[in-house]
Formats: sequence, C-alpha cells, structure tokens
Amino acid sequence: MLVLATLGCLLAAAPPNTTVTPFRTEVTPRVDPVFGDIASLRQSVDRFLALQSEMDQVRNEFSTAVQGTLFELAPPGPRPKGCPAGAGSHYSRALAAGGRYLSLGRQLEARFREIRRSDELGDASGLTPDYRVKVKRARELYNDLLRDYREMRVAFYDQLSAEMRHAGCELPTAAARVAKQGDAAPDPSDPASWALEEPTPEAPPPATTPTGPHAARPLLAPNAAPAIWITVDNSRCAQKSNLAIDGTSLGAVSGHKKLTIRTRAGPHEVCVLPTTDKRACGDAGTLRKAYLSEGWTLVVRCER
Repeated sequence: MLVLATLGCLLAAAPPNTTVTPFRTEVTPRVDPVFGDIASLRQSVDRFLALQSEMDQVRNEFSTAVQGTLFELAPPGPRPKGCPAGAGSHYSRALAAGGRYLSLGRQLEARFREIRRSDELGDASGLTPDYRVKVKRARELYNDLLRDYREMRVAFYDQLSAEMRHAGCELPTAAARVAKQGDAAPDPSDPASWALEEPTPEAPPPATTPTGPHAARPLLAPNAAPAIWITVDNSRCAQKSNLAIDGTSLGAVSGHKKLTIRTRAGPHEVCVLPTTDKRACGDAGTLRKAYLSEGWTLVVRCER
C-alpha cells in the first residue's frame, strides 16, 4: 500500500506533458547453474578423447615431414652444397602439420581445464564407472601431451630450423605463413606457441623411512627423468669422434663402430667432433639440441 501511495504521489506531481512508465520489481525465482551438469562433463570427456586421437594422427604426419626434411638435408651419400631442392616442400608440410597440431592442442587444453575443474569440485563422482576411468585416463594423456610438446618443439624449432639455416635454406616468413594458413593457425616456428598449462601436481604420499637390513632404496629421485639408451653411429667414418652431452665428455666413438650410451630422457646439447677437428665442444656450430628418448640414434657423417 505504501508503494502504491508513493507511486500515486509521483504521478500527481509529474508535469502534464510528462509520461511516467511504472516498473515491476517482482521476478520469477530461478537457479542459474554456475558449472555444467554431468551430461556436459561427459561431453567434455568424449571431446577430449576424440581430440587426443586426432592429435596422434597429426603428430605422425608432423614427425614424417620432419624426418623427410632431415633426410633431404643429410642424404646417405655426399652432403649437397646449398639448400636441397626437396627440403622446402618437406619443411612446408611440417610447418602446416605443426600448426594443426598446435591448434588441436589448444582445444584439448580447454577441455582438460573443464574436466579438471569438475573433478576437483567432486562432480566426477556422479559419473558412471567407465567415465570415471576416462577422467583418470585424461589426466595421464595430458601429461603425455606435455612430454610430446617438449619433444616436438625441440625437434622442429631447435633442431630442424637450425639445420635448415645451416644448409642455406630460406624459411617461410610469418606473413607468408599467415597468408597460406590463416590468422587462427598457431605458428610452430614461434617457441611461445608450444606453451601449455602445466597440471597441478598431486600431493606426494607421506614419506616413510625404510627400516631393516634389507630395506629397499629408491633407484631414482622422485622428479628424475627416466634412464634411456641412445646410440651414436660412427660406422660411416674411419676416424674416431669425440662425444659430449651437456658439456660432459663421454669418450670417443671408434671408426666404423656404434656406441650405445646410457643417459636421461629430455632435451640435451649433443656434440660429436672428429678427433682431428681443432674446435672444442661449445664453439659455434658444434652443438646440436635434441630431445633424447629411448632408441634415439645420431648418425655421424664425415666430410669426403
């Protein structure tokens, strides 16, 4: 009654030529969901797994193009002078496949954020057992994706680009790439494009002190990279070659021999120089950045 009385006073006090439009303050009660429901969470999980499968296919295309470019730059016979004719086309395919891979990676990162947020809020408990397994699998696959990103970044940006420049090949400019692929495609030649959000590390279990004479001791530190075997193939050269990884000398590889070495996975700086070379590891043109993984092989090629 008080509101009506006040409204009547305002209408009476208004000038004759003034139009007063009354407004209503009551609304229908409703609940606005801040986060999605279980159905949207299932859709995010399904989309994540579909993106991951598609990225595996694009990754194979990318790796094939990178290896094809490296083969053109260093064929089995004598190394050609200047930029090989087929290197540019292989590099362009690697650039295009890398752009598609990075674009899919951004979509997959967004889906992972949704899954992780829902899991941390406890929404994943409402999923069926098969989807709860998929949520756990999504976390594992995302960690694998981060490892693949680091490996592919080193293979393309650090190794392949350096080899192309060393051979005198002209790399596509950013303007040419945008004109061919569009503004939305990430640039694999930009190291910032390979950045992904790191997942929040889970709290480690409480440490226990082993007791007794036969208590087992951990072989590796908790955050240590896995140990791997790599091969340095010097079978094409008659002279010895000195090998160093990350500035640490690992001895010489005999001529016409292969040497298998135990090291750690991850990005490293590798230096292989003939014993007759007067340069030292660390001089210009002596270091090669590579992501070492199980079975990685470096073939030494000699000047003829």
